[in-house]
Amino acid sequence: MSLIPNSKLGRWAFAGIGSLGLLLAACGGTPAATGKVPKQITLVGDVASNPTWWFSVTPVSFNSTSNFATSYMYQGLLWISKTDTINYSRSIASSITPSKNDTVYTIQLNPKWKWSNGHPVTAADCVYAWDLAHWSAAKGAPWVDSNVGSHSFDEITSAVATGTHTLVVTVAAPISPLYVELASLGYLSPVPKFAVDKYSNHNQELSYLEKIGVNPSNPLFKIVDGPYVISKVVKNDYFIMKANPNYAGHKAAIKTIVFQDEATSASQFAATKTGLFAQTVPGNAYYTAGKQIKAYQQKPVPYNYGFQMIEPNYSSKAPVIGGLFNKLYFRQAMQMGINQPAMISAFYHGYGVPEWAPVPRLPASPFYDTATKGYAYNPSAGLKLMESHGWTLNSNHVLTRNGVTLSFTMLVTSGSTTMTDVAQYMKGTWAKEGIDVHLDLMPFNQLITYVTTPTDTNKWTLAWWGGWSTGLGFPPLSLYETGAANNFGGFASPSLNALALATYKPGTISQVYARVHAYDLAAAHDLPVLLLPETTPAYQLVKPWLHGVEKYSVPIDAYQELWRWTVTAQ
Repeated sequence: MSLIPNSKLGRWAFAGIGSLGLLLAACGGTPAATGKVPKQITLVGDVASNPTWWFSVTPVSFNSTSNFATSYMYQGLLWISKTDTINYSRSIASSITPSKNDTVYTIQLNPKWKWSNGHPVTAADCVYAWDLAHWSAAKGAPWVDSNVGSHSFDEITSAVATGTHTLVVTVAAPISPLYVELASLGYLSPVPKFAVDKYSNHNQELSYLEKIGVNPSNPLFKIVDGPYVISKVVKNDYFIMKANPNYAGHKAAIKTIVFQDEATSASQFAATKTGLFAQTVPGNAYYTAGKQIKAYQQKPVPYNYGFQMIEPNYSSKAPVIGGLFNKLYFRQAMQMGINQPAMISAFYHGYGVPEWAPVPRLPASPFYDTATKGYAYNPSAGLKLMESHGWTLNSNHVLTRNGVTLSFTMLVTSGSTTMTDVAQYMKGTWAKEGIDVHLDLMPFNQLITYVTTPTDTNKWTLAWWGGWSTGLGFPPLSLYETGAANNFGGFASPSLNALALATYKPGTISQVYARVHAYDLAAAHDLPVLLLPETTPAYQLVKPWLHGVEKYSVPIDAYQELWRWTVTAQ
């Protein structure tokens, strides 16, 4: 999976392409050997998916079409390192002190952090961020924060600023400090209350933010605490970011970045062949051709902390076979029809691992249990399982039962050659089980609108847009809890709910890991979603004059520290 999500904020993301490519915007082509250091570079932004949301607090309906640019505009309260620990030297918070049986957490903020207009980042800004999520969860709110139902902000009962740089957070019951830090507090990104807070009425305030969140030209987006600030946006074409001179962290060496949208992976690769990009991930469909391009250095691409999945629609309104995915045997048969090892070999050139549960296998994390195993590819066993539940093959080798033919449509994001090829391959392997799956390729934004809009549950049965990428070290166990904001398919399992809740309880770090492992084993059995291989592109192409691409990458966060990259003279 290759994608760049909002830092510290997990999101559903298109994982078919998701690469960054750099080009000299001023030259419009391969840079000449001028001996000068370029002052402006361009990155390939979203591919086959155009950003629609620009604020750090994201409604669930925009969670999948918000964009990675906000990662560079807004700084999270905590910086989670590659080893799942807090790096306080890079965090807005300078310390966290649990008390009262792990129900009260006192957070000190480092006073060096400031908004781009010079205003200090305060505890009140942190409280306001929590307030927005809290208000959005109320009945009748105009929108719901994407973190609601995730047991992150949900666990916080109050957030109070007891001083300019002192924040006191109270949780409902004793919770493991590891979880509170990596999840509840890790999801918090301060919001400039002094600039945003306009109305005393909560719903009026939320409606105001919903209106401006889609408009990047609003003056609000000039007030940031991250390394870059938005400068210009041309919808469906490109947007420009400028270095924030008041950023309290490492000052950006690259002062101006143009993010150029690409319609397809093919158009991205066509530009790569001209030598236009300084850094790009060609994608696995261009594995052989990409290796033949001269003037680039080939470098590995780290795994992101996330997983690829196909979302089933558990609603009784799902087309043709409404409610069938609520049957475990059917999910088991569908998973048995997915040949993960063959996919890794044929489409990802060996750069991947089979995935069995929502806890990612790579990058390495103590949360993953090596004992977790899933359903191996076995279409014969899948067919027998279906037949044991009353399904029979008709003359067209398609299963039928009680007059219902097992034929339905899977929505797939268009624009990625690899995703299209993999979807076609799965269609063939499912056919061996008598399951007739039709493919409907559509733009990412259209697909995700169907999936995330409750009134559209009658428009889809299966959907594959990529997967989940979490911006935190704690795995996304709450994704499939009943009623969770991002549980778009409507999966419900009391037993998995209980196992997820257990991971938040107080205990030693080893106890927390053991509880996560127990959840992982159960989820691998129950299959809230259909799992696909966790993959990474075989390589990225980097011009020799661009530095820091490998060093300043945070795989656990799927995050590129662009403000730490440097360029040298051409």
